[in-house]
Amino acid sequence: MKFKRVIIIVSLALFFINTSCKKDFTTVGNNLIEQPDFVGKVYDQAQITIYDRIVEKVFSTNLPVHAIGVYNNDAYGILKAELATTLAPDLTKFTTDGLGDNTKILAAEIRIPYFSQKKIDNGTTTFEVDSIYGNEPMQIKVHELNYLLPSYDPDQNLETLRKYYSDFDFSPYFTNIIADTLDFTPDFSPFIEYEREQDGTIKLDDNGDPQVKDTLGPRLIIKVDTTFIRQKIFDKSGQNELLSKPAFQDYFRGIYFEIIPQNNNGSFIMPDFSKAEIYIRYTHDINNDNGTPDDVSDDFLEPKYEEIHLKFDTPKINTYQNTFGIDMQNALDNSDLINGDENVYIKGDAAAEAIIHLFGEQEILDIKDQSWMINKAELYFYVDDTQPGSGDLLPENLFLYDKEHEKPLIDFYDEENINAQNKIFGGQLETDDDGNKYYKFSITEHLRNIIEKDSINVDLALRVTSNPLIYAQLPVFNDPDNHSPKGVILFGNQTSVVTKKPKLVIKYTLPEQ
Repeated sequence: MKFKRVIIIVSLALFFINTSCKKDFTTVGNNLIEQPDFVGKVYDQAQITIYDRIVEKVFSTNLPVHAIGVYNNDAYGILKAELATTLAPDLTKFTTDGLGDNTKILAAEIRIPYFSQKKIDNGTTTFEVDSIYGNEPMQIKVHELNYLLPSYDPDQNLETLRKYYSDFDFSPYFTNIIADTLDFTPDFSPFIEYEREQDGTIKLDDNGDPQVKDTLGPRLIIKVDTTFIRQKIFDKSGQNELLSKPAFQDYFRGIYFEIIPQNNNGSFIMPDFSKAEIYIRYTHDINNDNGTPDDVSDDFLEPKYEEIHLKFDTPKINTYQNTFGIDMQNALDNSDLINGDENVYIKGDAAAEAIIHLFGEQEILDIKDQSWMINKAELYFYVDDTQPGSGDLLPENLFLYDKEHEKPLIDFYDEENINAQNKIFGGQLETDDDGNKYYKFSITEHLRNIIEKDSINVDLALRVTSNPLIYAQLPVFNDPDNHSPKGVILFGNQTSVVTKKPKLVIKYTLPEQ
């Protein structure tokens, strides 16, 4: 048998060399291969079992994108995202010289830019904002935290990054409320920065109009209690608590965004936390010698305008609370791990993913006995968007991975797939000519390992992702991109709609006996 297989492989090589001289290159397996001693076949009746399961928590430290807010969906229920973060001191202002005499705080606010694209049309600047879902009011409370948030794990001699998960309860560590907005809704207006006079007032031009310093993208703005800023920052002027990052972060340990929905609604916001800050405007007195440095009799005090920028630092930690809709909760409570489900719910954040088992026990043994040579294998999952809300915010991508070993499939790591921006491995939301939505994955090498090399047929899993390629850059598979309010309901293997069941299409070569 081994000798015959060598002959087949040589035959195949000669066939492709000859073919490549006559026409352009085409991907191996796109067309069935047929030679006198082997026959091209298609198999699309594989037994597939799929069911959903709750994801209790996800790794949520220093993600590419973080979120705060509320998303309410008829199909999936209510998702609430909250956030803890440390702050970095403004060492350009925090020195032993202090913040000056007779300081006057003009304003203090949290500023977080939304992700946006700038557009200029006929001299008018506008911004197109994304990563915001919904526009209903909600309450945002910002708490001071009395909980040290080290980036490195003290239990590992501070040699590895500390892992924080989305189910961590920060509420026992709330101290002062530093900001509270009862009916916050996102404002998509451009953010205007103005030139300032020395007393902090806005400069005016010759026509009496405010002088614009810069026009920036829309921002999440929350006013901060200036009494807190006075006590926490200005009363420590020039003291050790403000003079280094470790001392500052031990003294001012962080803040936490608590979200309170209004009528179970709100807005789900994924802003650019990498540019977030607490921004403080203030003045302090300086001496003006009136142009006569040797004569102090005409000296007088005047205000000098200053700014402090407390940048959001690492770690940043998202927490999630899901209150599933009735249908989704019933589906998750009654998942059939043996026979599979009629419908399967998949949702981002700490919500739900799908588990997939390919082939029946005898089926895979029969296939291996026939010595299949796999040319191409594609796995299809069809979307059920018939339920209310199930078609809202469908994920643009799902990610298929090896559940047992918590790692991507071998097909994903193929250099051609990475260079093609994951278009070969797949997982993108697609629509066929009849309007049916589906996700498709190429798992050729994965099946070759199982059928031709006798690898273990491990269970697979499906999850929501916004950027599959992030997994190619990770030394450890740790849920870095499972953070999204989006969800999808898939037809399961127990559905009565036969044409929408999950399907594995295998194109293979079968040696003639």
